[in-house]
Amino acid sequence: MTASCAPAYSDGMTEETLLTAVHAWQRGALTREELISQFVTLSREDAPVIGQLIGQLALDALPHGQGSSRTGTAASTDVWRDELMSSRARTWGSAGLLVGPSVLILTDGRQGVVLSERDTRTLSSSVSGSVMLLCQTIVLAEHALNERDMQDLREQRLQSASTSMSEIDPIR
Repeated sequence: MTASCAPAYSDGMTEETLLTAVHAWQRGALTREELISQFVTLSREDAPVIGQLIGQLALDALPHGQGSSRTGTAASTDVWRDELMSSRARTWGSAGLLVGPSVLILTDGRQGVVLSERDTRTLSSSVSGSVMLLCQTIVLAEHALNERDMQDLREQRLQSASTSMSEIDPIR
């Protein structure tokens, strides 16, 4: 009996498990949200699994833009701008995931893949670095907004408490 040489992560997730899930999604056997939920379960310490997964996915993938029907640079740029502007992001330290309306983009800053329902395409290293920076920026902005909202709520609570307390007449 042989043990798997793939490292297990905090929830038992391996790059093989995720690779199987990606292929199941691309076959239509798994929903997009089910696939995304598998990525979301990974913790920051599990970042190496994303790099390993990207490496596995890139083995059989064509470079992005090659072998696909191009409708023109302007149309392609508009499609990508819309895709990126509508993205949600997740980071695991040295790896990131962008979830767009029609694609998922995984990157570790050096290499990356674009996953669609039909296929997988690789990104150049420069684009992968830019996508990683975008992931980090989106996540940092989200944290900053959440922190600011929390601070605003704390201030509102303090103000409402002090206002209501000042309206109470002391007993003399």
